[in-house]
Amino acid sequence: MSKKIAGPEIERMVQLLARLPGLGPKSGRKAALALIKRREELMAPLAAALNDALAKIVICSDCGNVDTLTQCSICTDHRRDRGG
Repeated sequence: MSKKIAGPEIERMVQLLARLPGLGPKSGRKAALALIKRREELMAPLAAALNDALAKIVICSDCGNVDTLTQCSICTDHRRDRGG
């Protein structure tokens, strides 16, 4: 486990980022610092996008795909083969 060298808010960001696939503690710290350094350009839009996604993303009732529609865009596509 890495040594805590920042305030609790930054450490929480690092810990959460480190849980993403392909990232560990060092990569999580690098990602957090990159976001912090470019707050207005990266962090604010990312936070807004995550919040929006959290509010709107649902699981398709037919196939289990992730989308913002109850029946996803794949299931509603008229070109989709409906055969079993």
